[in-house]
Amino acid sequence: MSYLVRLRFLLLGAVAVAGAAGCAHPPPPPVQPWQREYLAKRAMRFDADPLEDRFRQHWYGSREGADLGFGQPGGGCGCN
Repeated sequence: MSYLVRLRFLLLGAVAVAGAAGCAHPPPPPVQPWQREYLAKRAMRFDADPLEDRFRQHWYGSREGADLGFGQPGGGCGCN
């Protein structure tokens, strides 16, 4: 076999072994009751500011109105 073909098989084997090793780790431990306080903080939420989130949904609905972005009717021009 050529050097490049052997190198390709070696790299493919290394990627396969690394992928199998990455899938073999144990699942994360469950969240304990005393840790839930930290996970419930405002900084851990995806929508930390409800007013900003509501405005962003309106903005996306106006822009994506042609395909019914967030359920708001509109023409996609932002003039609703």
